[in-house]
Amino acid sequence: MILHEMTLDNFRQFRGKHTLSFAHGEDGNVTVVFGENGRGKTGIYRALLFCLYGEKQLSQDAQVDDRELYLVNYPAMESRAGDKKPVESRVSLNFSHGKFSYQLERSLLGLLDEGSVVQEDSGVRLVTQDEVGNATTSRDPSEISSVIGGILDRGLREYFLFDGEKIERLTRASSEQRREISVGVRRLLDIDVLETAMRAAGRLRRYLDGELETRATGELARVIKQLRENDERVTELDGRSSAIDEELQHATQEKKKVDVELEKIREIRDLLAERSALEDKEGDLQEQLQELLQEMKNRTGRTALLLVRKTADKVFRHIDKRKQRHEIPSEIRRDLIDRIIAEKKCICGTNIEPGTDAHRSILQWRDKTTDILTEDSMLNLWRYLSGVRGHYEDIGVAAETTLQKFAVTKNDLQVTRRKLDDLREKIGSSERADAAHLEKHRHQIERKIIKLEEEQEQIKEELVVLEEEKGRLTQQRKDIEREQGIRDEMSKRAALATAAHDAFKEIHSEFTGETRDLIGTNATKYFRQLLDDEGNKTLRDIVVDQDYSIQVFDRWGKPFLANISAGQRQIMSIAFIAALAKAAAGADVLEMPLFMDTPFGRLSHEHRRNLLESVPGWCTQWILLATDTEFGRFEAQMLRNTDKWTHFYVLRGKGAGSTKVERLDVKQADGLLREEAEAE
Repeated sequence: MILHEMTLDNFRQFRGKHTLSFAHGEDGNVTVVFGENGRGKTGIYRALLFCLYGEKQLSQDAQVDDRELYLVNYPAMESRAGDKKPVESRVSLNFSHGKFSYQLERSLLGLLDEGSVVQEDSGVRLVTQDEVGNATTSRDPSEISSVIGGILDRGLREYFLFDGEKIERLTRASSEQRREISVGVRRLLDIDVLETAMRAAGRLRRYLDGELETRATGELARVIKQLRENDERVTELDGRSSAIDEELQHATQEKKKVDVELEKIREIRDLLAERSALEDKEGDLQEQLQELLQEMKNRTGRTALLLVRKTADKVFRHIDKRKQRHEIPSEIRRDLIDRIIAEKKCICGTNIEPGTDAHRSILQWRDKTTDILTEDSMLNLWRYLSGVRGHYEDIGVAAETTLQKFAVTKNDLQVTRRKLDDLREKIGSSERADAAHLEKHRHQIERKIIKLEEEQEQIKEELVVLEEEKGRLTQQRKDIEREQGIRDEMSKRAALATAAHDAFKEIHSEFTGETRDLIGTNATKYFRQLLDDEGNKTLRDIVVDQDYSIQVFDRWGKPFLANISAGQRQIMSIAFIAALAKAAAGADVLEMPLFMDTPFGRLSHEHRRNLLESVPGWCTQWILLATDTEFGRFEAQMLRNTDKWTHFYVLRGKGAGSTKVERLDVKQADGLLREEAEAE
């Protein structure tokens, strides 16, 4: 998909007609739309999504009252308020895909009626032209939606056309982040049919097992019942987990709404900013604490050896002596000797009668042997102990260091929480009653979120236990059925349904796992390109975990997401989005436009330079919306050096509610840009 030209007519801030053409092709593929906050950059992003999909809201509009969100230019509606004539707002987009070119136009009417804005859709039209010039026109919304969806699926569009809000949501390990990534991967894989098959096979399996349970007796009936109860509990927990995700989403949105209201109260803005910074710190410390706790769990086995060091050395020496005497592994297997004694005949054919010298020799051999399972266990223990005996000191130092880090981090977390409590009290005791009420409500939401996240973790742990229990019970059931020779039709059907369900589940797991690995590999590649030199010395890989959270690992293979800077978090998100877009496009170069609204945020100069130098090579088309604090002369020079930047637009104010789109030569950019963009 290549965007060629977009025209806005009375859309948002753009009163009258305004046209932007977009760079594409070998001569240049980068377009920059530059403007101060409030001039309409996001309005252009909004216009593109409205034209393609009829969407009137962005993700960032969750806290905005629908009555305050209007797409028709307000001054134009004001000018016609007296005669009560509606104003038509129209967005037209020319683009191409494959061998076809398209002209898409979508419009709506707006009217100002006694101070209230009334809007309604007024039509959509798509003209499709093939390579020889034959054209067809459609005005059917569902047909047009199908055509556009076939070019850029609505579910995946936000990974090609995205804003700073989405980048921010991906920067922190949270339920919101996991939900974003899960949705992206699911949409990418288009696995709805597979999951439907899994559910159908699961329902059939439960029905047949229920029938078998009523017929079975004894141990088999007990095992089938336990399997059913296990399955019911898993279903219950999965349902609760999904419900918690929904509750967390609503709670997070509600918290954002409260923050928006609190931001309006001037007297407490400094306190709110301080609280926001402390909450970020609290989240990072919690993440570090969890990682250290997991590290301590992983070290438990080796560290426990320090408590039984003398006994472990004694056991090692005992096994080692037996090994040196060739008692382990035995020269002759014990089961072979037992067979010789039972049959009273050697493998060479010689008869061995009790009381003879040969018989006594055989008994002596047996006394020196050990059964094969015990031998294997002893040899494994010997190998393990021989590997760790020389590292007792290292194990002790590592354990002590981890414990110290845990104690320091826990103390920092407690101090941070005390500071937060003090701030909340100050905000809550504000002279303004509305501030106190909002702060109290926000605190209640926070407590709810914490409880929900704790419950979610408990559910995950229980699901792991249930999965292990299911494996044990399933094997036990198979053993019983084999021993009892059960081969009736109902059992065969139940076994077939179980096998089908397990096969679908395995395919689903492998499919999603391979895709997560692919996205992680590509995200790592992009991440390393965007990182500065210092970051590349420390950071190594981006991994998409099974729960769809993103983790960053350092050069020692340790989780490091909680410790990376705000700028590194941002480029991590951009790298992940680019990797997901690449996987969706299925090509080395993205054959879709990357449309980024305010992507620089907290990036340092080196990160910005890497982004500006790298992204033009990732895609066939890059459309960048940037503010004056993000895009200065430094950024302009970096982008010019790529020889990919050919189109430059400036959004200029023309009075209240009106913006003019002006195209300039990229060489003229320095005249209106700052010497240095205000990067953190």
